[in-house]
Amino acid sequence: MSEDAKMKTTGETLAPVTGHFLKWEATPLTRVAVAADEGTKIGTFVDYPLREGKKLLALTNEQDGKVIVQPHNCIIDLSLVASTAVNAAASTGGNLDGLKKDGDPYGIVYQGTPQA
Repeated sequence: MSEDAKMKTTGETLAPVTGHFLKWEATPLTRVAVAADEGTKIGTFVDYPLREGKKLLALTNEQDGKVIVQPHNCIIDLSLVASTAVNAAASTGGNLDGLKKDGDPYGIVYQGTPQA
């Protein structure tokens, strides 16, 4: 094999997966499928019907009109999520602190700095 062939590499960027967002969970048994708009991508906030006015982060891409969310006892990393999406998802305050307050009663901890 020539030196040129050895030196060439292909840089590929893989799409985000659940582990990029969900850093810890008490149990995967509490994950739930919820309705989502067609084309909803992982890392997008979606409505959680059992908590009116509250949003959760989609942990999968939409498939058959549903995404998976974790509504209990977990740590969510927001470093790949736009700050505008975080602010819009907060039911009070319209900011990261409001989103953190939304998650507190359910054991959801949001960490990381959202993207500007």
